[in-house]
This record gives sequence, C-alpha cells and structure tokens, in this order.
Amino acid sequence: MVWFSRLDIAQPETRKIPAALAPIITSPIRTIPQFLLHSSQEQVLTNQSLKQHWSFVYFTHPSCQPECEPILTVLKNLKQYFSMPEVQTLLINFDSQQNIIHEQSGGAFPFPLYGAEQQSQIDALAESFGFLYLREQFKQGYRLEQQHHIFLVDPKGRVYARFEPPFTSPLLQQRFLAIREFYARSE
Repeated sequence: MVWFSRLDIAQPETRKIPAALAPIITSPIRTIPQFLLHSSQEQVLTNQSLKQHWSFVYFTHPSCQPECEPILTVLKNLKQYFSMPEVQTLLINFDSQQNIIHEQSGGAFPFPLYGAEQQSQIDALAESFGFLYLREQFKQGYRLEQQHHIFLVDPKGRVYARFEPPFTSPLLQQRFLAIREFYARSE
C-alpha cells in the first residue's frame, strides 16, 4: 500500500496588508489557469480577457433566482459606479448541466453569462478562485447551493480579493477603491 499526500506550496506573503483589507485580500494571490468560456451571445472569455482590467467575477447558474438577485443588483450598481473600460463585471455559469441559452428567457442576468460544455473546466476554474458549491442529487433532478461571493481579479489576471455577503454596493465601492490604492503601492 502506498500513501500519497498533496501539499500545495505557496510563496510566503510579503505584502503588508492593512488590517481593514486583510479579510478581503486573497493571500497569497491565486493564479488562474487557462480557460475558454462562451456566452449565449457567442462572446468569448479567456484568462487573457482578465488582463489589463479589474474584474468583478460572480459564479452563478441560470436558475439562481431569487437567491442571487441581491448580488446581481450589487453588481449592476458597481457597473454604474465604475463605468470605465478598465473595470468589468463577469458572470460564470458553474453548472454545465444548465444550458446558458436559458439565460435569455426572461432576461434574468444584466451581464453575459459565460459557461463551458465540460464541467471539469468549470470545476478547475472554480477551484482556482476558491469558489465552493454543492450539488444535491434527487431521483428527478438536483438542487444547487452556492457561495454568493464576488471575486476581484487584478489587471495581471490573478484572484486578488473576495467579498463575502452581507455587503452593499457603496461598501464594495469603498473597499474596491481601498484595494486599488493598496495595489498601486504594493505591486
């Protein structure tokens, strides 16, 4: 019998993260693997799409309503606050069993919903962000439970921060500005 263990070795944190930002900033910074996602509008999202932008990323699924409505409202408000090309808002469908075309019926999402045909690609991406969800199988169908975190990807394409509910749009706006100021000093 052979025993294996996995130990992820990360670089030690060298940044002096302010106490107010410590619960939000990802330490150490998480890298994102290469990926290729598509929206129902035939838009393409890759890891290269994240570079040169600050990106608010939310993992969701086409049937998330009404649980995700408060998060979508916060994201819409953030998009209005930061209506500049260097800030983008992205929704990623973590459930490949639900067709993203479903998103168009009812217009539930204020932004394109990106997805992949292979669940393994989504799972690898979700793991790189530290996003967790639970799929509970039933005889007919299944139920999803998810974290309703908003992730912040830096202009180098790395997971830089995670915002956990409860939060409001003004609070996230304030924290984002503080993070950008810290980023300018530390990167």
